[in-house]
Amino acid sequence: MAFATFWLIRGSLTIRGTVGAMLALSLGAVAIVVIVYGIRATAGKAPRPNTVEGRHIERVVTVASIIQLVASFAVPVAVIAAGYPDWVLPSIAITIGPLLIWLDRRVHIPRLRSVGWVLIVGPIVLGLLMSGPSLAATTGIGAGVLLLGTATLCFHDLVGNQVLGLPKVPRLPVDVR
Repeated sequence: MAFATFWLIRGSLTIRGTVGAMLALSLGAVAIVVIVYGIRATAGKAPRPNTVEGRHIERVVTVASIIQLVASFAVPVAVIAAGYPDWVLPSIAITIGPLLIWLDRRVHIPRLRSVGWVLIVGPIVLGLLMSGPSLAATTGIGAGVLLLGTATLCFHDLVGNQVLGLPKVPRLPVDVR
């Protein structure tokens, strides 16, 4: 949720002036609503894992998240060093994609695979078509909306309510390898 909020606000503030500020405030408010929904809807629904397999999954997900976070700092440095400063925001978005694809493989949430691929391919396509502030704004807002929507739907999957009229997604056994 924090990354989605960051992306929404960062992309909005790339648009200068009152429009960018109002967009940032509006999208920030939407993100806060989703965060409150997630906290309220999932409270007590999924306690921390207490089995050996559950703790193992929690550890490997934490390690993968740390690796993605390190990559989100290292890749932009490499992009700047290569002389492509416009690619900083897209390169950060691209680093999130492999994490989501890997998470789908580990815990079987197919939507994460699709979103992961969009976060890899989308910024590349945008980078080939745009540059400067328009690339940063489009990448930031697009990645933010995609991550925020995915988080909202994952909250729905977790609680199983008929939120937005969507049926609960059946869960498959978790791969603990």
